[in-house]
Amino acid sequence: RYYAANKDKLPSPFKVIQTDRVFRAERPQKGRLREFVQCDIDILGDSSPNAEVELIDVTARALLKIGFTGFTVNINDRRILRGMLESMGFAADTLDSVCITFDKMDKIGAENVNAELREKGVSEEAIEKLQPILRLEGSNEEKLTRLQEVLKDSETGLKGVAELSTVFRYLNQLDIQTEIKLDLTLARGLSYYTGAIFEVKAKDVEIGSITGGGRYDDLTGIFGMKNMSGVGISFGADRIFDVMNQLDIFPKDSTATTRVLF
Repeated sequence: RYYAANKDKLPSPFKVIQTDRVFRAERPQKGRLREFVQCDIDILGDSSPNAEVELIDVTARALLKIGFTGFTVNINDRRILRGMLESMGFAADTLDSVCITFDKMDKIGAENVNAELREKGVSEEAIEKLQPILRLEGSNEEKLTRLQEVLKDSETGLKGVAELSTVFRYLNQLDIQTEIKLDLTLARGLSYYTGAIFEVKAKDVEIGSITGGGRYDDLTGIFGMKNMSGVGISFGADRIFDVMNQLDIFPKDSTATTRVLF
C-alpha cells in the first residue's frame, strides 16, 4: 500500500526493511503469539530471481551472524505445486486448500496429511499419484530434473522449475554456509504467494519456522498498481529469541545484570 501510494518518490527496485509489533487473532500457543515482533524485508519492482537470491542470502547471513549454526532453508515454488496438482487432475478451486494441507507435512506426518485430503474430498487415485512426489529424494538438482519430467505438459510448472533452477545455481555460487533444500511439501499458508516460497527451520528445536516468505506478484493490484512484482521475507523475533534461549547461544556478556547504577 505504501509503495502504491508513493511510487513516484521511491527508487526502483524498492528495497525496505521494517520492524514493528504485529497482532494475530488466534489461540495463543508455543511459538504463535497474539502479539509479537516481526522484521520484514521486501523488494518491489524486481521480477528476476535475483530478488529471491538476495533475500535468502541476507537471511542466512543474519542468522549465522547471531550464532545459529543448525538451520535449514527450505525452498519451493507455488507454480510447481499448481502445475503438479493440475496435472494430477485436481480441480482449480481446490488447489489452495490442498496446498494448505501439504504445509502441515512436517507437523502431522504423511498419513495424517492423506487423511485430511480425504476429508476434503480428494479422491484415492489423486492421493496415490501424490505419494511419489511428496517422498521425492535426492539432491536439489536431481529433484528438479525429475520435476521437469513430471511437469512436461504444464507451462506454469515448468516456469517454476526453471526459475528455481536459477535460484539454486546462484545460491551455490554464493557458497552460503548452511543447508538449502528443495522441499515439495512447503506451501506457506497465505494464498497471495505466486512464485518462489521459502522458510527457515531451526534444527534440534521444535518451534516451526523462524523466518518465511516468497514472491507475491501483483499484490499492489488491490491498491490500484497492477502487475508490480514483489518478494518479501519475515523474521519472527520472538521465535528467534526462544530458539536462542533453548540453544543457549546468547553472548554471555549480554545477559549480565546491572552492577552499578548512578
